[in-house]
Amino acid sequence: MASPTIPSSNVDSSTPNVIQARLPKLSPEFISQHYPSEVKLLHVHLVHRHGERTPASHPFPSISPRYWNFCAQGNRLYADFEKAVQLHTQDSDAKDGSNYHQWHNYMFKAENSKNTSISSKDNLSKVHGNDKSQFTADTCAFGQLSDVGRRSMTALGVHMRALYTDALGFLPAVPRPGHNNGPTEDFYLRTTSFSRAFESLQHTLGGMYPHLPANSPLFRINVRPRKRENMYPEHHCEIAGQFYNEGTKESIKIFAEDHAALLKDILQIPSLREPFEAELKRGATHAAYFVLDTVTSMPSHGLSLPKEIDDELIARVANMSAVEYIYPPMRFTNLARMQIGPLVRELADNVVGVVEADRGISTGKQRPPKMSIYSGHDSTVGPLLAVFGDDLAGSPSLATSATPMWPPFASSVRIELLKDSVSPYPTIQPSWAGDVSTNSVDMSTIPHDERIRPLNVPDSLYRWAPRQANNASDVPFNPRATRDYYVRIWYNDRSVQLPACRDPGAHHTKLGPSVCTLDGFFKQIARFVPSESEFSQEYLALTNTKGKLSE
Repeated sequence: MASPTIPSSNVDSSTPNVIQARLPKLSPEFISQHYPSEVKLLHVHLVHRHGERTPASHPFPSISPRYWNFCAQGNRLYADFEKAVQLHTQDSDAKDGSNYHQWHNYMFKAENSKNTSISSKDNLSKVHGNDKSQFTADTCAFGQLSDVGRRSMTALGVHMRALYTDALGFLPAVPRPGHNNGPTEDFYLRTTSFSRAFESLQHTLGGMYPHLPANSPLFRINVRPRKRENMYPEHHCEIAGQFYNEGTKESIKIFAEDHAALLKDILQIPSLREPFEAELKRGATHAAYFVLDTVTSMPSHGLSLPKEIDDELIARVANMSAVEYIYPPMRFTNLARMQIGPLVRELADNVVGVVEADRGISTGKQRPPKMSIYSGHDSTVGPLLAVFGDDLAGSPSLATSATPMWPPFASSVRIELLKDSVSPYPTIQPSWAGDVSTNSVDMSTIPHDERIRPLNVPDSLYRWAPRQANNASDVPFNPRATRDYYVRIWYNDRSVQLPACRDPGAHHTKLGPSVCTLDGFFKQIARFVPSESEFSQEYLALTNTKGKLSE
């Protein structure tokens, strides 16, 4: 669909905020260190969590206001947003003929907030005590992107412009028209079908392009039907839900002592005790996250918490939520393959397409975009970090770290595809390259944990040489054919060192382990990426075995 009008930025980029503090500080030294002249930037994936929102439910009425009045700007913009969706969203499943049927359940309408029950989960009939909040035109619905979140996402866009347009000249100052003067092809834009994700993408673009001329090309925003979405797990499938819950239970066993201590401490807090007890009695698998949703949303909106809910407790709750959601796919490969594997396969496809285009190979596809933005959720960013082997997902001190390890609002992962034909390539072979006798073996015949590249990475990528015919069958297989290409991953303000790329033979000789060879990146993600046929087969096997996990 084509996008509605992008909101103008009302953020003073010179005023620090929580998002700018969470992103690398741009300076001439930073640019020269990470983007030396011999390194060319080819493509950027930006995968982000939506901005700050109100809690998805209201289980703790004694500490949280009944009405969250943080949506003055959002509620004014919402009418235009709904009209744009009606105009541009095509939904073949709409039984009533409306174009925005699939969005209806995810649209937040302020007038409905007044009638929302105290808790969407347990309908607690608690009195709010001294709560003085009132329903106004600024009142948010549960789970709605707030004005705080809109400012955060705009700030993220401001940073992307400062880095990729102003400092590096990689993105155009004004998006270029696409084919036949159509929507710009400089970007591939995708969001889940939740309004908070869609609007977060809008404001990110607003920060990148705050003052577009009237004749600027449209942005095409892609939205998939929920059954085809790969940016969050298939929770509405009963068998898959059981599988994910089993992974959570197994992960909690590893941190059983810390988990039990946290639950005990939460139950000693009067304002949390009764709702939390009710949640535990229901056999909640994600007990920590039940608390996290409220205790992180309140401080981010300037709302005070009881003194017993301090930063230390919030960090423990956030880290145990990471145990519940992020650690399982790190520990159990088949869980990651089901949960986030299809998205990682898509990202790998994009990388291959950019490399082929850079080589001048004609594939019959339109030219790759310069940046691909995926607007998702904590359940997008967290599992993705697990696939990348980030310490956030795999640290032995995960449950007790003083640093909250749950991806905060507006968190972002950036995957940069780089090219360097000047610097020396590693002369030693990575230790993991011995997993198979040759890179040219049919990867589908190799167990997924021994593969050195995903199945969707074609042999043609290695059967290429300059000045030879595109993908000529007589070009011999060359395991070093990708030697000019590298991948660097950023999580918020720091680069991520992928485990497969710590090997001296798998990273840039000058920029170090944070800049993977393309083959090192492929090795890291290979075991997590099923082919479409493998995904179907594994899903069928999962149904037959009722959710058995494999490490």
